[in-house]
Amino acid sequence: MTKLRVALACLPLVLVLAPLGCASETGEGDEGLEEVGETADRLSTPSCRSSRAAILGSVSGGRRRALDRAFSWYDAQVPYSQSKYHGGYRTDCSGYVSMCWETGPSYTTADFYAGGGESFPLGSYSELAPGDALVHRSNGAGHIVLFLGWDDTSHARACVLEENGTADDMEWGTRAVSSLKASGYRPIRADKLR
Repeated sequence: MTKLRVALACLPLVLVLAPLGCASETGEGDEGLEEVGETADRLSTPSCRSSRAAILGSVSGGRRRALDRAFSWYDAQVPYSQSKYHGGYRTDCSGYVSMCWETGPSYTTADFYAGGGESFPLGSYSELAPGDALVHRSNGAGHIVLFLGWDDTSHARACVLEENGTADDMEWGTRAVSSLKASGYRPIRADKLR
């Protein structure tokens, strides 16, 4: 009975420490907890105003291929995992973007944020095009989302697809640009999408 009381007393701590999303990267994958502050920046709507057909119709070539691949995981609802693979790519946020861009290995957010991962930084958010990404790193934690386009003409909201965490798995929705910028998300582009 005493062991049960101790286990129940520890339950709130376990719930607080449960993974909130793609996060710190130690070693080869995305491991650890997303920063608590990130929860305010989660997807705010179930989907963006643009339909899949409109998003796919806005691009061609390599960008179209990257978005087709992106939607393939969304359709399959590939579950989030920092240790499992699907089609040769780790099923966390950075493995997802690696898969969309058909990089050799599954890179980490640390790779993408540092200007590696077969990608390069863009000068500003205004340069973003469908198939690019937004990456964040802070205090050893990170997250990356695939940019699908703008949700409004003022470019205040970005449509994104992401492998968001064990509670959410694949998500398609919008994020406020003001929140992305405040959280330190950088716009990046795959080398093969130059």
